[in-house]
Amino acid sequence: MELVISSGETIRGIRLNEDTFSIQVKDSSNEFHSFRKVDLSELRKLRGKSPMPSYEHSLAPEELTDLVACLASLREKS
Repeated sequence: MELVISSGETIRGIRLNEDTFSIQVKDSSNEFHSFRKVDLSELRKLRGKSPMPSYEHSLAPEELTDLVACLASLREKS
């Protein structure tokens, strides 16, 4: 989610709750924000985007493959 409040500040985070009149989000620093929708300039639902950082340029292809294999093996044990 990306919210633009009336001051022009943009807040990006994960939607925790939403109803007809309000929305609550948690940003990447785990700060909780609650807004009335009428007080927002813009409300963008970022479909297909994740707040999780990419490791594409942090890990070599072999390291990424090893990491995925390790995580997959943990899932199989559950």
